[in-house]
Amino acid sequence: MPELILAGNDQQTVPVVIEIAQGLGYEATHPSQGSIKLERGSLTKTVLFGGLAGKNFHITFTFAIGVDQFGNTWLRFEQDGALSAVKGGAIGYAKSKKAYGEFINTVRTETAQRGLLLGER
Repeated sequence: MPELILAGNDQQTVPVVIEIAQGLGYEATHPSQGSIKLERGSLTKTVLFGGLAGKNFHITFTFAIGVDQFGNTWLRFEQDGALSAVKGGAIGYAKSKKAYGEFINTVRTETAQRGLLLGER
């Protein structure tokens, strides 16, 4: 569960992360104080076909949001690996794990290119 540190407050950085997620096909849902859930795929098709739902396999990630003592944002990303295994067995777990890695790497790369990435814990 990586924690990325981004320059700027959450009002500046969270929209950037959501934009990156949308570019990968995710939708930001259920925003709450301090966290946002990202979803991609079809839950209905995943329930019907499991790991064989292909590109429609339902994947979710959640990221917690906070601001450190220096006024920079930290984002803690959490994968729903166990839930993916329930929805799609070993295939579903593997798809979720791969998508999670791709998502984190894309966020790292794009925030670094924009000069926002300060570090990782």
